[in-house]
Amino acid sequence: MRKLILLIIILVSVTVRSQTDTSLIFLDRLSPDELLQHYINEKEPVSLYKGPFEKAGDSLYNILNPLTRPTNTVAGEGLYRPGIDPEANGLGGPGDTTSYADQKLKPKISFGMGRLGYHGDLYQKHFQSPLTARMAYDLNISQRLTPYLQLNFNIMFGKLGANEYQLNRNENFQSEIRAGGANLMYDFGNFIPDMYKVRPFISFGVTGFEFLSKTDLLDKDGNPYHYWSDGSIKDKAEGSADAQNAKDLVRDYYYETDIRERNLDGFGKYPERAWSFPIGGGAVVKVTDRVDLKLNFQYYFSTTDYLDGVSNKSLGNRIGTKQKDNFTYTSFALQYDLIAKPRQKKKLGQDTLNNDFWLAFDKEDRDKDGVPDLSDDCQGTEPGVAVDAKGCPLDDDKDGIPNFRDDELATAAGVPVNEKGVGQTDDYWASWYAQYMNDSTGVGATTEYIGNYFALDKKKTKLGSNKEAFTVELVRYNGSIPTDELAFLLSIGDINSTTLDDGTTVVYTSGSYDKISTAVKRRDEFRKDGNKNAGVSRIKGKNITQVSDEELAALIKKEDEDFAKLTALNSATSTANPTGTNTAVNTNTTEIVIDDAFSKTDVVYRVQLGAFKNKISTSVFNTSAGVLELKTGESIFRYVTKGYKTIEEAAAIRADLVVQGYSDAFVTAYKEGKRIPLNQTKATVDKSYKEDLNEEKIFSSVDKTLVTFKIQLGALKKPVLEKITDEKFKDLKDVEKQTTVSGSIRYSSGSFTGYDAAEKYRKDLEAKGFYDAFIIATFKSEIISIQEAMELLK
Repeated sequence: MRKLILLIIILVSVTVRSQTDTSLIFLDRLSPDELLQHYINEKEPVSLYKGPFEKAGDSLYNILNPLTRPTNTVAGEGLYRPGIDPEANGLGGPGDTTSYADQKLKPKISFGMGRLGYHGDLYQKHFQSPLTARMAYDLNISQRLTPYLQLNFNIMFGKLGANEYQLNRNENFQSEIRAGGANLMYDFGNFIPDMYKVRPFISFGVTGFEFLSKTDLLDKDGNPYHYWSDGSIKDKAEGSADAQNAKDLVRDYYYETDIRERNLDGFGKYPERAWSFPIGGGAVVKVTDRVDLKLNFQYYFSTTDYLDGVSNKSLGNRIGTKQKDNFTYTSFALQYDLIAKPRQKKKLGQDTLNNDFWLAFDKEDRDKDGVPDLSDDCQGTEPGVAVDAKGCPLDDDKDGIPNFRDDELATAAGVPVNEKGVGQTDDYWASWYAQYMNDSTGVGATTEYIGNYFALDKKKTKLGSNKEAFTVELVRYNGSIPTDELAFLLSIGDINSTTLDDGTTVVYTSGSYDKISTAVKRRDEFRKDGNKNAGVSRIKGKNITQVSDEELAALIKKEDEDFAKLTALNSATSTANPTGTNTAVNTNTTEIVIDDAFSKTDVVYRVQLGAFKNKISTSVFNTSAGVLELKTGESIFRYVTKGYKTIEEAAAIRADLVVQGYSDAFVTAYKEGKRIPLNQTKATVDKSYKEDLNEEKIFSSVDKTLVTFKIQLGALKKPVLEKITDEKFKDLKDVEKQTTVSGSIRYSSGSFTGYDAAEKYRKDLEAKGFYDAFIIATFKSEIISIQEAMELLK
């Protein structure tokens, strides 16, 4: 067995070595000039990469290949990829002149001959020299399954025999072998391109065979053979009484005695048929497009020990080994393709356009600027714009802004300009600054109002913007909010929640202010009402940092100084511009305006959207009502809208939410830090309605029919390839094409209300070759994560 494996390894290595360019080992001996010339003359290397799966190839090949189809005016050839049929896309290419499509569907036939070698109980080394092996013949029909795997059906007829001469035993036999079976042949097609004429292979199969074993015991005259110790053959036994009269005999090698009928060891009528399992290797040499030469070696592991008539159960010196009687088959065969048709060479397209067309094409000027497109460096110039000899708009002052968009045509050289071509000189910046200061202190400035901490101020700075502002920080939690504090927070009209970058800390704040003094006054109101931990924090985006007392004092002082400077500058501006609007600011008084505000005793109405075990993005709710996230109870994430002053406002919002898909949303009421039943408010409540005041209940207001699962087939970033992608998915049903906000085109298929159904469909698509398909979830046609979808469906 070890020698068989060694033989296969040597055969494969010799085949690969014969196809290797050994000249490369001498590159280090070349001079720089010789090495450069070598690479100039070197042929284009063959790419062996076929992409994530064989049929598709890499994405660049599939994109470019359809773009190289021949046209009526230009003769073009399709891209060639070793191992991939260029005719698959209707394109021609180099390689065989036979059609791969025909070869893929039709079998090949081969006839071979070789020698059957014995490996069993006879001989001292138990195997036979190939020189004394018997002839055999085989007929084979093969069908290619994949570019690297082939199924073979074969029959074989031949003789297997051995002649043993030893001091203590002289046995011989010859067996008629009739076999038939099948095997799989792997020819390294996924590693070695079709362009190579020699291709190694290995094979494994199963074969059933019949055998009729006979032995040569008598010469042509019927005299039995007696083997003497001197190596001669006599007609009498050595040591018999009349041995001196023995005559020499010569074997006639005619095997006349049936071994089974002889029954020398008492085996009886054993079956003269068995199974074998051949493994082998070899090489296929391509002679022509239709004819191959196959060199083959196979070792047959059989299930019988009766081929030679000797086994480990034989008697006396006839006893053999425990090994079954195996055999080898070394052969060569000619394989012929009866079906393949020669590939029809495509005729080159003829140019059907006349000289007048090409002359008009050369002089075409689509932007009508007087410069032909072939010479136009700036195609698409707006109509009527003066251009230079290269078709580009004139720019007399060379400031980078063409004349037709330049508000200052004579900007000095080297002066930076704005988008309108105006030079940014010292006078320009002085004017800009004066305008900025006038806008900052004029009547158009926003006045910031403050009230009690239940007020909803619509003019405050929006949380989450990149502008730095100040807020009143009420509390920070690393875990859940206690139930009693939850009701208190929901009683505050402008409460906000922000999750810090650590992902666990949630900061609850009230209001957002440009002036530090306004935030301090708001903080003092909270402290006056019993919240001693209220403090001032700085917010920028989603970053919230607490302001210390020392820093707070410094900020207030600086604000007072800046405001004094602004007031003085405003007075100077008013004096310099007596016809302008009086923009003076009263620095001694602060107007307190209560605009749509809540008093401490008012009821705050909110609409409950859902409470979930796992966190979901607030963007899932996709509503203009504003969504507040609070982590409560045993890690329950609760989502509610902002507060409303009247039940009519809250009811209108709730009705709008129902239409949007939140059918189970409901209204709750809070007053003086507690949740109260709706029947204790101005709301009209049916007497039979029993309100559940449990703030730790898990629920979802979402209409579950709006949660769907789809299979995304791919996303296209370049619209120029849209037609190619449409062609790829044209045979699928329910393909949806959607343009995203980023300009990409998303292809999806199917629509399922459950994840399991979507997964089954994804596997079906994968079986069809769409290996990149994956499941996406949507709610109200907007993509959400799979985890969020599963949470909404609970």
